[in-house]
Amino acid sequence: MMQSIVHVALVVRDYDEAIEFYTKKLNFTLVEDTYQPEQDKRWVVNRPPRIRRYELAARESLDV
Repeated sequence: MMQSIVHVALVVRDYDEAIEFYTKKLNFTLVEDTYQPEQDKRWVVNRPPRIRRYELAARESLDV
């Protein structure tokens, strides 16, 4: 059975800064950027060039 990594979640300090880095420096494609009001967070999904897998950026939650 072939195994692979399908999604990778990253904790980022700032969504817009992360989007700019991944899209401008690494040439990723922004797939989704959706605000989640119930958590005051954004669902940000990037895709590397020529690959169907996505990268998810999540801001750290300080709620414990």
